[in-house]
Amino acid sequence: MRSCAEAALRRTGAVLALLLGTLALPGPALAQVAQGATTLVVPTPPGGPIDRVARIVAQGLSSVLGEPVVVENKGGAAGKIGVQAALRAARDGHTLIAVSPSIASVNPVVDKAAGYDPLKDFDPLGIVAFNDGVLAVRADLPVTDMPVTDMPGLVAYAKAHPGALTYASFGVGTSLHLQTEELLHTLGITARHVPYKGEAQAMNALIAGEVDMMAYVTSPIVPFVANGRARALAATASTRWAALPAVPSFAETGIDALRNYTYRSWVGIVLPAGVPAAARQRATAALREVLARPETLKALEAQGFAPVTPDAETMRRTVAAELERNRRLIAAGGISLE
Repeated sequence: MRSCAEAALRRTGAVLALLLGTLALPGPALAQVAQGATTLVVPTPPGGPIDRVARIVAQGLSSVLGEPVVVENKGGAAGKIGVQAALRAARDGHTLIAVSPSIASVNPVVDKAAGYDPLKDFDPLGIVAFNDGVLAVRADLPVTDMPVTDMPGLVAYAKAHPGALTYASFGVGTSLHLQTEELLHTLGITARHVPYKGEAQAMNALIAGEVDMMAYVTSPIVPFVANGRARALAATASTRWAALPAVPSFAETGIDALRNYTYRSWVGIVLPAGVPAAARQRATAALREVLARPETLKALEAQGFAPVTPDAETMRRTVAAELERNRRLIAAGGISLE
């Protein structure tokens, strides 16, 4: 009887596993999955860019590896809860982490208690996709006087109404928080920060008119711009975004400060450092095969992402460069992270 019960418990996952005391790690721990399965930890709530990419990648990895690859959303504290839980898992190659600039190059700079060093604790497999976006405002901004229909109009309104604007981010200390503050500083304007739990929640707040603007919002905004429930003012990349080709890029807004200013986010996959070489090679080969499959490329592109061939050293250099950039931004002052 006992052996049958234990076998059933192993199959059911985290909740029943807790009854056996198998997750006795301090603090939040990962759910137990079936033996031979891999967990892809997403340190953010469902619906955001990392989650959308992770689910596509997990499906491909499951096919290539011939085993379940389970996406586990473990959000909170700008991603550090999920990351710390993943770093406590066994270093056997069966735990992967999906990361973005928020997790890899912003949180370790702005949070002294992040609990991880991305250059020491992550073993990068590679960036798998870039995602472009736009700066968007609520459709009825403002209700009176100066209409905000373009970036010069936004700047003029902000200067005429100091501190009146609000902006959404997906959490204090996330990449969107830092990037928005950098953009405001570049434009010489101010706005009040309103943090949400994730991109989906922040975008919904924008659509509902709870906040005035969102400095970087990705493909989920497209239908709302099309039906007039939000207004896109500028694409944040160096060129126009294919999803909204009528929206000018920052360089095309006519604002000198934005002539060479861009922002483009990404999603990458890492292993906790210390995984055996054979397991790392297996994960690397599988990920590269997934990103070479036409169905993966089409699925990512349909979600508004630009797929790339994952490369560990390229990702390592990208994270290192972003860490240095963010440290310089903080040290220079004028960036509010409260």
